[in-house]
Amino acid sequence: MNVGCISKGLAMAIALGLIGYFVGPMVGLNQEIPVGSVLASGLVVGFLLGAMVFGGGSSRSGSKIKHDNTNVLYVGNIPFKAREEEIQRLFEAYGEVKSVRLVRGGPSRRPKGYGFVEMGSAVDLKAALVLNGEDFAGRQLRVNEAKDKK
Repeated sequence: MNVGCISKGLAMAIALGLIGYFVGPMVGLNQEIPVGSVLASGLVVGFLLGAMVFGGGSSRSGSKIKHDNTNVLYVGNIPFKAREEEIQRLFEAYGEVKSVRLVRGGPSRRPKGYGFVEMGSAVDLKAALVLNGEDFAGRQLRVNEAKDKK
């Protein structure tokens, strides 16, 4: 969960807490339950709902796109200054490129030097494998079919 998710969860908590605080007395809840308890309950429920709705799991990667690894290439030894658009142009010479994702990590979100390219078809994927060992901006690329995480 990142800072954006926490702030959205907190906003939802405050909204539900305030709704409970103002709506509770209108519907007669203040006779049975103290208004402070309604506010606190709204905050807790709102934060939990916000975490479920906006949390999206514990992955720290920049992209939440799920791939089934069909027609996906692992590309390693990418220069740190390379951009996704440059990688896309390089691979488009061998077929349709559906997506490019360069992996970034750490608090500074610096490039890690590898990424994934999803090709349009198995034929395009096989054609792009010829880039393995080719020079790109002074570095020899490592291009292989991506494997599932274990």
